[in-house]
Amino acid sequence: MSVQEIQSAITQLPPDELADLLEWIEEFEEQAWDSQIARDAKSGKFNSIRESVRNQRKAGECQPLP
Repeated sequence: MSVQEIQSAITQLPPDELADLLEWIEEFEEQAWDSQIARDAKSGKFNSIRESVRNQRKAGECQPLP
């Protein structure tokens, strides 16, 4: 099924089914985002940021959130 076919089918959905689809898409997107963050963390992508924050904390350059 092509994107154009999917788009056409979506335009034909009744409002309640469109709402269900939008909710599903939002949950799907959140899960995809969480998975990407987990992969990035596991690969070490955030290590330099974490080290920078640790150094700033040790130097007293960070303040607690209000």
